Amino acid sequence: EAQALARARADELGVQAVPSLNLVCDPDGNYITADEAKEKGIEVMKLSGTKFRKMLRAGEEIPEWFAFKSVVDVLRAEWK
Repeated sequence: EAQALARARADELGVQAVPSLNLVCDPDGNYITADEAKEKGIEVMKLSGTKFRKMLRAGEEIPEWFAFKSVVDVLRAEWK
């Protein structure tokens, strides 16, 4: 895992890794960790990277729970 490697080599690299949690979105639009969702049996919304790229290229609306509108706007501007 990249985060574990970064922590192990922090002194050598002269940097300190900031942990990144695997966040997911529940059907109510709340963000929780994937581990918590699994533990509580909460169904999460999913959008694959492939589907996201197809939607992006087709000009389809990207759900706000997946990507901020400002990010989608920048990506679309770069892909034209």
